[in-house]
Formats: sequence, C-alpha cells, structure tokens
Amino acid sequence: MKKKHAFTVTEMSIAAILLVLVCGASYKIFFGVSRSFQRSTKSLAMQNEMRNGLNFIREEMQRASYRSEVRINGTGIKEDGYEFRISKESDINTSDSGEKKIANWFICKPFNKSTKTGYVFEATLSSKSGNIVYNRIYKEKGSSETEEPIVNKVLMKGIGKISLLVEAYDSGAEDGCMLNIATYGYDNVANQPDLHTSAQTGAKIDVKMKKEL
Repeated sequence: MKKKHAFTVTEMSIAAILLVLVCGASYKIFFGVSRSFQRSTKSLAMQNEMRNGLNFIREEMQRASYRSEVRINGTGIKEDGYEFRISKESDINTSDSGEKKIANWFICKPFNKSTKTGYVFEATLSSKSGNIVYNRIYKEKGSSETEEPIVNKVLMKGIGKISLLVEAYDSGAEDGCMLNIATYGYDNVANQPDLHTSAQTGAKIDVKMKKEL
C-alpha cells in the first residue's frame, strides 16, 4: 500500500512566503503603472486647461486700448491712466495664499453720443492660491451697450508660477510690445512645482506698458 505524501510545515511556510512576495511585487507593479497613468492623464488635462486659459487671456489682452470719443472734428483719445500694467516680477509665484495682481488693462470702445454707444472695461488678471482669476468690470458704459462684464472667472487651477517676458515687436512703433506668458502647474496633493506641465502664449499689446504692479 502506497504512502500518501503530505506537505511539511516548512514547505507550507516557504510556499506562503513566496506567495506573499509574488503578490507584493504584483501590487507594486500595478500601483506604479496606475499611478503613472493617473499622473499622465492629470498632466494632459492640466495642459489643456492652461492652453484654453492662455488663449482666452491672449484674446482679452489684445483688446487693450485707450479711451476714445467720437467728435465732429475727429476722434479724441485719452492715453494717460489707460496704460497696460504688469507685475514688476518676471517670475510670479502664484501658489502662495492670498491674491497677487498679474496684469491690469482697459478694453475700450469709442463713445458716440448720437448712438449712445461706447464703454470702458477695466480688466484684471490675478492669482488666488494657485488659481488664475480674471475680472472685466465696467468703468464707463453707454446706455446702448450690452456686452456682459466678467466677475471672478477662474481660468486655470493648480498653477505654481507665471513668467512674463516683454519684447518689442516693431522697433518703429511708439507704443506696443509683445507680452510672452508661460504658466507652470503643480501637484495639488504634494503642492510641488511640476515644470513638465507648462504652456505659453504671446499677446500683441498696442498700448503703452508699465511694470507697476
């Protein structure tokens, strides 16, 4: 009669240890792949948000203009007090708590008494604890104007830094410049800058610019 072979305690212990090691290694591999996928997805979503936000900012900045009024003998233009103002810092840390102004400008449509049209919007781009916020508020308004103001519109989230670079685009022009803007995202969990998540754009500004904020 054949004897039945049974596993010894030692063999079962070794098998259990090997199983734990295999399961642990598999979990680490799965966790690493999952985390990498989530990070890549998050980075792509953040880049898309930054591109959309920067496109919106560029379009609004390129509307910057002086206050003007249509008159019988021509158009009167007021420049003083309607310059484009940006931060004195070229690199702005936007992840800090509190609010920081990045840029301030005016969007103007010529006033016309006969048609009761014309307006002056004051536009402000600022950061609030990593969020880039835009406001466009009426400073003056003709009675026939219908364009809506914008209040506390969040354009981007999780931004750690914004860089501003001013360049001349036409050496013969008295006013105007090219404002290059770059944004850098950060990890919302670790609150660490991630320079691999970035986007940039350039806005052609047709009014005088001052570094005053």
